[in-house]
Amino acid sequence: MADDTTAGNLNAQVIAVFPDKVRIVVDKLEDFKLAEESLRVGSYVRIADNENAILIAIIENFEIVVREDGMRNHIIEAFPLGVLRDGKFERGGDSLAIPPKDVKPATIEDIKRIYTESVKAEESFCFSRLSSNPGVQVPVNGNKFFNKHIAIVGSTGSGKSHTLASIIQSAVAGKTGNFTLNNSHVIVFDIHSEYRSAFPDANFIDVSNLVLPYWMLSSRKPC
Repeated sequence: MADDTTAGNLNAQVIAVFPDKVRIVVDKLEDFKLAEESLRVGSYVRIADNENAILIAIIENFEIVVREDGMRNHIIEAFPLGVLRDGKFERGGDSLAIPPKDVKPATIEDIKRIYTESVKAEESFCFSRLSSNPGVQVPVNGNKFFNKHIAIVGSTGSGKSHTLASIIQSAVAGKTGNFTLNNSHVIVFDIHSEYRSAFPDANFIDVSNLVLPYWMLSSRKPC
């Protein structure tokens, strides 16, 4: 979202609140935007109440309803992510007072608070950005990230190898800054010789320098 709070009259209001979604009606969808960026599925909205709490929700779907006078209303359904209170983001949306008083598209600063404050600075490891807004970094807890089973999937040529190399390069570069991993070690089985150029300073082992002790070899004869 563009960070511009000078939008005109945003004719939007909450018409229903459910445990897992909020329904919003908008008179003119073309006017419900910040600056020149229109909303779409995946965009964020902010819903304020009378107690200075702001619910941040992400748009899941919308529909068009034709009124009796021929005019159209746009119904937006959004999934609540959490509440901004005193500048801090708290996950969960059950603390918003009813009825909400104001609905607007979320600003770039609202969206950044969702992600930048979700991980402590000394534990933050960031290699990705929000797909809908590349200006927003999405950090993770680095130590937890490298202690989990992770799969990178995609069709041939979609960039799986590049993604893996970028993640490891970011982790290596992060060790020179304030963030340090808990003595993590990375072993890459480079079957197709795809990664050597990406890590020129890594310890490279192949048949020319790999030495195996005899006790690792099987004494049984092949059938």
